[in-house]
Amino acid sequence: MKLSSVVKALGSLCLLLADGFPVSMDGFPHIIGADQVRIKAHPGEPLVLHCDAFTNSEAGVTLSYWLVNGSFPEETASSGRMVESEESTLEEGTIIQRSLLLKNVTSEDFKSTFTCVVTSTEGTAQKHIKIAVASCGCNTREKRKRH
Repeated sequence: MKLSSVVKALGSLCLLLADGFPVSMDGFPHIIGADQVRIKAHPGEPLVLHCDAFTNSEAGVTLSYWLVNGSFPEETASSGRMVESEESTLEEGTIIQRSLLLKNVTSEDFKSTFTCVVTSTEGTAQKHIKIAVASCGCNTREKRKRH
């Protein structure tokens, strides 16, 4: 394999640093952080899910939105409990942000997959979040003695 072919192949896979922020050569949006996340939460308490991504799109529009088990939050039975934030940008549109507020976590949320989708004309990136029950940190022996 020629050196120029190796450099070209590596160049398309590498992230470049431009103005202090990574910019992808492929133009696809990229999720900041892990794209598979498990968050612990307490039932009945509010929870905010965050999604940040590099747009990597010099031309065109990049959009972000949330899905709950593959459906838009407003189309689910729990729509009254979920509020999607307005999309915001940082660094002159280089970073796009959107959050999903769960007003109170329910048992149904522990069975659900929350997906942040960031899409542009160049491609799509997704972040999948599962919620797990947070332990109370209580001493189970003390609980037994009290009852």
